[in-house]
Amino acid sequence: MSDLPSPPSDQLSTVTLSSGEVPKAEFSDSVLIQSIIRREDGGSGLAGKKARVGGWVKTGRKADKDAFAFLELNDGSCAGNLQVIVDASLADLGQLVLTGTCVVVDGHLKLPPPGAKQKIELRADRVLHVGPVDPAKYPLPKMRLTLEFLRDFVHLRSRTNTVRFFLSLSLKEG
Repeated sequence: MSDLPSPPSDQLSTVTLSSGEVPKAEFSDSVLIQSIIRREDGGSGLAGKKARVGGWVKTGRKADKDAFAFLELNDGSCAGNLQVIVDASLADLGQLVLTGTCVVVDGHLKLPPPGAKQKIELRADRVLHVGPVDPAKYPLPKMRLTLEFLRDFVHLRSRTNTVRFFLSLSLKEG
């Protein structure tokens, strides 16, 4: 067991965010995405503050001749995603944009350009690439999935919007 590499959480604890940051989750060093995007102002009141978020890339794309990438990050705390902008100098964008990649990002929240659908986005200052994904083996593509398909991947059901919706309904009733 001692031959195993240290978990990424060891690396996370070495960097602390200074004042002007978004309040962290109760038992974590990161901020829940729901605490950013579910605010009454949609998170726009947090512009200029630092935050560390972690989660899975729901969708990603490179832009401006691979100079930066847009990631839609979800941590499972809500159905919504947080858009994260990552410069190519911070990480290998080829690995980051793949659906299912697990990442932790430190950055500054900022207001998006006028006309954007989101009210807040995170500009990455630092990326800790926690878990790459092999796109040939990752079973959850971006397209709509049938419930029959999900029966074969029980451990990944909660990452889909359909199952997450039904789980949230059952939790509200209980």
